[in-house]
Amino acid sequence: MIGILDIAGFTAGEADLVKSIAKLGYNDTPLFSSIKKGMPSKAADTGLGHNWNYETSAGGDGDLAFVEGSVPADLRSPDIGSSLNHYQIVKDTYGVTGSMENMNRTDGTNELANAGADSAINHRKKIEKILFGTQTPVKGVKATATAGIAGGLQNWMTVNNTVDAKVAAVDQALSMKYLREMLKINYLNGQQITHLFMGDIQKDALDDILTAKNMVNTLGAKVLEGTNYLTLTNMAYAQNVRIILSPFVAANEIIAVNHASLSLVFKRLTKSYEIARSTDEVKKEIISELTLRVNNPYGVSKLTNLAIA
Repeated sequence: MIGILDIAGFTAGEADLVKSIAKLGYNDTPLFSSIKKGMPSKAADTGLGHNWNYETSAGGDGDLAFVEGSVPADLRSPDIGSSLNHYQIVKDTYGVTGSMENMNRTDGTNELANAGADSAINHRKKIEKILFGTQTPVKGVKATATAGIAGGLQNWMTVNNTVDAKVAAVDQALSMKYLREMLKINYLNGQQITHLFMGDIQKDALDDILTAKNMVNTLGAKVLEGTNYLTLTNMAYAQNVRIILSPFVAANEIIAVNHASLSLVFKRLTKSYEIARSTDEVKKEIISELTLRVNNPYGVSKLTNLAIA
């Protein structure tokens, strides 16, 4: 991804907290935990946000045949487009009273360390909400006390990459037909979906489509054999698509992404800071400053207005 330094290659100590909370949070914050994370290769004023040119591939357009000895082909200068997102500061404060500073719980764990662990969980869930959010980017302005807002994935969902399941004003149930239509959008524009994110209602519907739940075929069986499909394989328009359950996706939608087209871009890497002691309390805060980059407008797509009954 042009202009982004992947934190996976950072040395020990530089991005330890980012890596640790991401590693521990795969089950409750799967997008944050698995998305590429990096920093801009060039420093810029935070107020300018993070801007980039889309990285798109040629589609084979232009004349196909030329006369022997003819003039050069017409100049191709495609408008690849660009995008912008603003940085958002995320904070969480945690601590204990002075009396509890060196106290341990009955399981031997330290009270302050436990408070920090809980705060880290809350911090990454906030970031996950930002990623799946519908909020539009807002430029932060210190002079007017305006907080910067990072636009979520929904900002890149347009009529060009959205499949609407509403027919005659009625939301339709999830079907393989709708899934194919959504995956086809990305495929025909040079992108291949790697992950599908959905809430519990659509996950149940998809599991039921792929195979019905049934009782174990044994006389007198009392065990229900359920199905939990984690991968969608052998689709014409995408191979080995991960199926991810997420509480942060709307109940009537499915969000599709190509992970290679996404990056969580940090202006400041996640770090824990001591807060100066003004009362009989020990307090720390976790701070991140980040935004979302969608490197290709067809690296995402959405299936919306699905029935939720």
